[in-house]
Amino acid sequence: MIDPARAASTKTVASRHGDGGVFMKKRTAVSFFLSRNLGVIKRTAVSFFLSRNLGVIVVAGAIAIALAAGSWAGAQKTAAAGKEGKVLGIAFDGHQVSNLDQSIKYYEAIDFHLSGKPTDWAVDKVVNQLGGTKGAESRTAIMTIQSSVSDKPFSLILREYRGIDRKNWSGLSSSDLLSGHMDLTVQDDCTPSMDKLKAINMLKMPPMNLPGGAAAPTGPRRFVFVQDPDGWFIELFAIMPPPPGAPPEGPKVSNSTATNANIDRLGKQTGFNHIGLNVVDPKKALAFYQDVLGGDYPPLAPPPAAPAAAPPAGAAPRMNMMNGWFPQATTNGNVRLELIAFPQPPGKQQPPDEHFADVAVNYVGFQVTDIDAVYAKAKAAGAITVSEGGIVKVKDGRAVILRDPDVGGFVELWEPSK
Repeated sequence: MIDPARAASTKTVASRHGDGGVFMKKRTAVSFFLSRNLGVIKRTAVSFFLSRNLGVIVVAGAIAIALAAGSWAGAQKTAAAGKEGKVLGIAFDGHQVSNLDQSIKYYEAIDFHLSGKPTDWAVDKVVNQLGGTKGAESRTAIMTIQSSVSDKPFSLILREYRGIDRKNWSGLSSSDLLSGHMDLTVQDDCTPSMDKLKAINMLKMPPMNLPGGAAAPTGPRRFVFVQDPDGWFIELFAIMPPPPGAPPEGPKVSNSTATNANIDRLGKQTGFNHIGLNVVDPKKALAFYQDVLGGDYPPLAPPPAAPAAAPPAGAAPRMNMMNGWFPQATTNGNVRLELIAFPQPPGKQQPPDEHFADVAVNYVGFQVTDIDAVYAKAKAAGAITVSEGGIVKVKDGRAVILRDPDVGGFVELWEPSK
């Protein structure tokens, strides 16, 4: 007997999908058709889809290619930016001397120490390629002194040449173009250092006409300029003990915000402090030492006004001094490279015709990463290459000697071996 409720339910299902038997037959037929024609159906569907959407597909593909190209270009730009090279700071100073033994004796008296034995006379092809001194014999001494801003000693490279023509620039005054100085911080009083030089008959004090440099009637000497055997100027500046009961000094600054009131003038201890170089055009000099080599200099101040009348005899010279800060390479301490512009008298408005191996020539060594990139940037800014063939492979890395685009100051870029 048929359950009327069940019959109604079955009828409802049949009304949704058609008659059950017919449905099964249709499903079987469809399954057979699909099994025999599936490949054709897929190809037809794809063709239909492509015909209806080809424009969309082309646009989407173009966008994908553009995005991929942009990503690639961005990656290349990022990689190029990472290869721009970087100046890590001032690593050493170099000085050309007339008599290496006498220079060693002098610098030992003011607390430099030999680092290893000086080299013997030799035709060093690498040294000659680096300095553009083909065929010359040379001998070298590396001396070190405590840094006033870090625990890493600072190096001074002394070199004597023979067998080539050398001009002697030991007669340059403290204000002549391309002249310069090295500054050393001493403790309490400059007089003991002067006494050491006097004891070996090597004390030479040039007339500087600078306020505060003369010995006080009683008490210590705060600063003084002396000259090495080849006339290079050495400035000694003392960390003076505070007067009894004086309040502690305020914080000091070793960057471009420094002023005469808060400059970190002397560092934290005795030792090497800074290099000074006399330049022609402050703006042009800054374009190289600041924009190319990365020095931290304050905005360029206007030049000092010319006096209304001739200055009295013995007056201090007018000058525009630009205190710039560089890291002492691989340390957290900052040393200075002073760029100093003196008004030049007629006949001295062009730099002297110095060559790298000449007596009393000085150069500053900068440690860099990616020397090829830094060298290219320096040349693009107008620097002149001294080294034969450009970058030279040296014993401890790669290096090149340049002249700055302003006064022709000598600079060495050095990338140590990895």
